[in-house]
Amino acid sequence: MTDYNTSPPLTIPFRDGEVSITHPNVSRELTEKALKSDIFQTWLERCGRDSHDAEYNRTKTICLHGVEIQSVDLFGPHRVGFVKIKADASLVVNGVEQANKIPGVALLRGNSVAVVVALHCDSEEDVQIILVEQARIPVGTVASLELPAGMIDDEKDTITGTAAKELEEECGIHLKPSELINLTDLAFEEAQKCGHLPYRGISPSPGGCDEFIVLCYVEKKVTTQQLKSLRGRLTGKRAEGEDIVLHVVSYDQAWRMSGDAKCLSAMFLIERLRADGKLPPAGEAATILDPCSMNAF
Repeated sequence: MTDYNTSPPLTIPFRDGEVSITHPNVSRELTEKALKSDIFQTWLERCGRDSHDAEYNRTKTICLHGVEIQSVDLFGPHRVGFVKIKADASLVVNGVEQANKIPGVALLRGNSVAVVVALHCDSEEDVQIILVEQARIPVGTVASLELPAGMIDDEKDTITGTAAKELEEECGIHLKPSELINLTDLAFEEAQKCGHLPYRGISPSPGGCDEFIVLCYVEKKVTTQQLKSLRGRLTGKRAEGEDIVLHVVSYDQAWRMSGDAKCLSAMFLIERLRADGKLPPAGEAATILDPCSMNAF
């Protein structure tokens, strides 16, 4: 196996020093591309933050000794998609570095966004929501049932703007970003202020992945014909391997039909935010879905 570690060695600035970078199975060119990527730079910036717990008078920081770049996956010819790393790191508490190392294997993939679309129709007793069925290789299924979702490719874009784009790509529904409510932004202000969350999103696997998922919500009034046209609709970007089937299911029964953490988390936040008065009662803020906003597939 080729050892790509070459001279001069790679280093990156961290706090007041330099951290060594090794990349035994990744070329120097690809490694440098990964180090400059938004997902790696965001991870590094988060590692550099301090956390102070006033109640227990504890200040905690991460001491980063080195990072091994184990693999890099590109999306297309240039954009870094996934970076697998192994960090040599330890915890520093009140200025004292702890003897045991922090588990350092991580998949860096960046943040994503998911959308709950609640549909109110006179012909249906219950509120309906849209779930998308698609093949998912990581969990070995051809029929994973989930909320419409996608990666946040450009952090310069607004969260709701990205959510609206994903909704159009996966469901064929065009909405203005201003129509979407950011649930995680409403819910996690305190958690972020306390230092328990570096980003206002849900963290599905903090022991192995850097991803935070932003959850958005919108309510729409639809006709029976619009609801019918959504059920079973085939969507997705075929050129990117997407083969999506839309499901319209009862909001009250969705938890029985899908183990999607995004869906279950969003439903919980909707209920809690309503209880706290941060969201209006179901249906109160629903607006009519313009027929022109539904694309033909």
